Amino acid sequence: MIMDIILKKNEAEINENVAKGLLVIFGCILLVALFCWLGIFEIYFDMTVVMLLVALITLVIPAVMILKLHFYNSIMKYLVVTGTAIMAGTTYVLFTFQAVIIFIVPTIIAGFYLNKRLIYYSGIVSVLSIIVAHVITGVYLRQPWIEPFTGMEEILRYGAIPRCLQYMGCFLLICMMVNRYMQIILQIVPGTNDLSNNNDREVTEDEQTFRAILQELTEREQSVFMLLVGGYTNMQIADQLCLSNGTVKNYISTIYEKIGTKERNALIMKYSRFVKEND
Repeated sequence: MIMDIILKKNEAEINENVAKGLLVIFGCILLVALFCWLGIFEIYFDMTVVMLLVALITLVIPAVMILKLHFYNSIMKYLVVTGTAIMAGTTYVLFTFQAVIIFIVPTIIAGFYLNKRLIYYSGIVSVLSIIVAHVITGVYLRQPWIEPFTGMEEILRYGAIPRCLQYMGCFLLICMMVNRYMQIILQIVPGTNDLSNNNDREVTEDEQTFRAILQELTEREQSVFMLLVGGYTNMQIADQLCLSNGTVKNYISTIYEKIGTKERNALIMKYSRFVKEND
């Protein structure tokens, strides 16, 4: 499927964007901890420390692995979704009802990848996280005033099940939005049928256009363009060519102006097959 090819080519770039989002979430958690320390939120100090430690492990470490260590393994997206689900469960245990909305975060992150299997996985781990969080509050709750129900059965019946249903409603809406977005992409990107359906004439025209583009670019711009259509992210291009991220962005902007398009996915789909031939 053409969509699978698009996603595989762009997964590293999605990882980088998601990693930046994880750091933003961590910043929000730091802000919440600050409010707790200032007495705005009535949460014990040691509980905020636990929250920050979990955030460091589940949010900051994956972000560092992606942005600094350039870890782009295909399993990374599952680690990110699992980590955010654990963070959501931890926050829910500490804040209970006030934090129920945080459970949609793993699914939103999964939605960036446009990967149905990953989205379904996020739904499963989020529901499990909600149930486990309620089990923990049933066994041990540091602040009893935030849990109105007593006894494991009542907590699961009136706490966990309603929260799971609320989450599933949001989950289904996100699934619908992702499906719609994927349909739009398939309509926009040229060659939405399987690549094997392209006839020889179309391939020849694309190759001629590709060679014409290369002739319009400088030698350095050609190197950047070849990596770009090969599916490399800006950060990876910078590493490959020993350039700064800012310099790479400038080169890409110039390339876009020369070829008259900024549709990165379309360029990848159209010209990536010619990269090895012209390497």
